[in-house]
Amino acid sequence: MKFPLIVCVFLLTVSSSLSVDITVRGTERERVSITCPYPEGYENSYKYFYRGPYGERVIILRSDGESPVFSGKLSLKDNPQTRSFTVTISDLKMDDAGPYGCGAGWTHYLDIQLNVIRAPQKTIPVQIFTSTLYPGA
Repeated sequence: MKFPLIVCVFLLTVSSSLSVDITVRGTERERVSITCPYPEGYENSYKYFYRGPYGERVIILRSDGESPVFSGKLSLKDNPQTRSFTVTISDLKMDDAGPYGCGAGWTHYLDIQLNVIRAPQKTIPVQIFTSTLYPGA
């Protein structure tokens, strides 16, 4: 009887550690916007955008009340009226895909999964020239 209980606890632990609050999809070479909501009371708190899974995350963008904030191809714009902030990543690359997170203050945190789709290859137009030959001319 203990074995099924241990298996159930293990499966619940694994499934809860893989949970994602927000999933976003963007296309290579384009931009993607990620909206991070936060509860009432966090309007004047610091806003954070992290890269990496929970436990290994690294802050890559932080707003200390100033909005918008820019860093390379990232921007963060807070909207206290809607209690959310938006992070935009420009010029997406395939290696931008992966786990991210956003937070308000030190207690509110959401897990994000960014999926990047390979952009369709641009076709090169082919030019065909024709000429008419007149015999004996």
